[in-house]
Amino acid sequence: MLLMRWPAAAVAMLRQNGELPARRRCRVAIIGAGAAGLSAAQELLPKLSAANRASACNGNGAGDEPVPEPLVILEARDRIGGRIHTAELPSGIEVDMGAAWVHGTGVPCGSDGKECDGDALNPMVPWLRKSADERNDVAKDRHQDPLRAGLIYTSPRGNPDTRPRDVLHAPQGFGAADEGQHLMEFYIGKQRVVRDDASITKALDTYEKILASASRVGAAAFLCGERMATSTISIGKTIDLLRKEAPGKYGLGYHAEDDESIVETLLGFYLCNLQIWHPHDLANVQLSEFIAYETDFEVGEGTDENDSPCDDSADEDAAEPIHDEGGGEGDYPGPHCNVVGGMGAILGPLQSNGVKKCIVCEKEVTGLDWKDKSETIVVTCADGPKEVVEADYVVVTIPVACLKASIGNYFPEEPDSINKDMFHPPLSEEKDEAINMLQMGSYKKVFLTFDEIFWSTEATFIGLARSHLEKPLLFSKTKIGLGHYLNVDNTHAKNYSEPLLEITLAGGAAQWATERKSDEIKEAVLRFMDASMCTNDGSSFSSRCTGCHITRWEEDTFSKGAYAGFKLGTLERHAAALATPEWNGRLLFAGDATIAEFEGSVHGALLSGKDAALKILEQLDET
Repeated sequence: MLLMRWPAAAVAMLRQNGELPARRRCRVAIIGAGAAGLSAAQELLPKLSAANRASACNGNGAGDEPVPEPLVILEARDRIGGRIHTAELPSGIEVDMGAAWVHGTGVPCGSDGKECDGDALNPMVPWLRKSADERNDVAKDRHQDPLRAGLIYTSPRGNPDTRPRDVLHAPQGFGAADEGQHLMEFYIGKQRVVRDDASITKALDTYEKILASASRVGAAAFLCGERMATSTISIGKTIDLLRKEAPGKYGLGYHAEDDESIVETLLGFYLCNLQIWHPHDLANVQLSEFIAYETDFEVGEGTDENDSPCDDSADEDAAEPIHDEGGGEGDYPGPHCNVVGGMGAILGPLQSNGVKKCIVCEKEVTGLDWKDKSETIVVTCADGPKEVVEADYVVVTIPVACLKASIGNYFPEEPDSINKDMFHPPLSEEKDEAINMLQMGSYKKVFLTFDEIFWSTEATFIGLARSHLEKPLLFSKTKIGLGHYLNVDNTHAKNYSEPLLEITLAGGAAQWATERKSDEIKEAVLRFMDASMCTNDGSSFSSRCTGCHITRWEEDTFSKGAYAGFKLGTLERHAAALATPEWNGRLLFAGDATIAEFEGSVHGALLSGKDAALKILEQLDET
């Protein structure tokens, strides 16, 4: 079939109007204009454009056969960015509805920034540096931002969700306005826990002993050839068993005395806080995630002849605190940062170099058809079969939960079944298994605005408990509900003097809030805060709240969840299988679910997009 050749001016006009020609021919079509899609485009477009120019100079494409466009990006939403979305609340305050953190810059805490390039650097940083240059947001004081990337060093010492002693309860030093400040303050039943309370040290000691012991259990399973067990047993079940069965001499027992109930309450908070980093409640997070030095092993499904026998003389180093250097938890070493003006700042540079002109929004892709004879893929949009893109290669970057919804049972002898599956022919069994084994986690932000700031702004994070725990929390089973704790992000009030608090709902609390009415969530959160947190003037949060916005990524048609992650039974090979090309290498996949080391992160999405692009370029070099 001969394709109509569209003049460049006409194609540009249609792009600007958000329209596509009836049949558009391109080298590569990218599905999704989030971090992965834009990263792939940045890698591909310059080289594809250069190849097109060389082809034109050689006289190819003359006559009726069109010269394919280098690239088109089809985005279902009316905006780019996917789950990167900085927006303005009715109060005028800008917030990050989705991704908000640079999880480790890659540069050690306290560095002067001279060694800030190379593979060790978080891939977000170069793009944010370009954004800061464009907006002239580079901090004048390099001590505050040595990378000159418009970063706010919210947690200078590393990951605040997984390392409470090193990060939440340590003098922050580099990058902090008050170098002696701590990130966290805690309230139990409206009573503030003082910074030097001995109960904090006891709770931290027990927390680290529990995780170190869980690590040793997992490591022993590896050494005994029970590798799969560490992916099917949860860290929640492991914690409960250790605390119930472990001898008291290991310091894992319950703090049952009345005067130690505060220890158990703080310990429960630190353990629950892990659910903010991991995509599920602890009953559904793999034990393998907590094995120290896990890179010494490879999670697999069997035991080979070289597996070491079970040895009771486990390495004592396994009992040391986990990850105290930072990184290795899906993040990079170094400070964890927010971004001046919000994470949306990264999207400007990601649209540079001509990429912006390739994006067509409000184009939901509903079908991908592999044409074996022509070795092309026909991309059909929701507008109907008359409006299609024909591409040599397609990169699919939609979230894994949307992929789950897009795969069905396609039978060639039943034409109507074609509508049940986005992919024709269907994907491989390995791909289907990978899609079904990977999962999107629940994570909600509740933004509460007030008439003014009437609470303490000393700490960046505020931990809240309704009351002292009467008995230790159990983590073996999912508990759907608001729970016993709230984690409050006080950044807006502390850093910008904006009367806003951001409450994080993760694990069972996020599941409880999904599909629930906003007013019900708002009232429940405010009641919790009134029962647990002190204010400067004694007034209640309920009486002074002027607005509430709740993020809804789980209910969003084009995300169906907050971020990707492993569930019980998921293996690293599933992420690798999702990233493996199909259809003779012409159909590729990228996104935060395709890279096991950095599941659920912006930096993971950026790396995956680049990796998919390099696979295409490698194939083109061979032709």
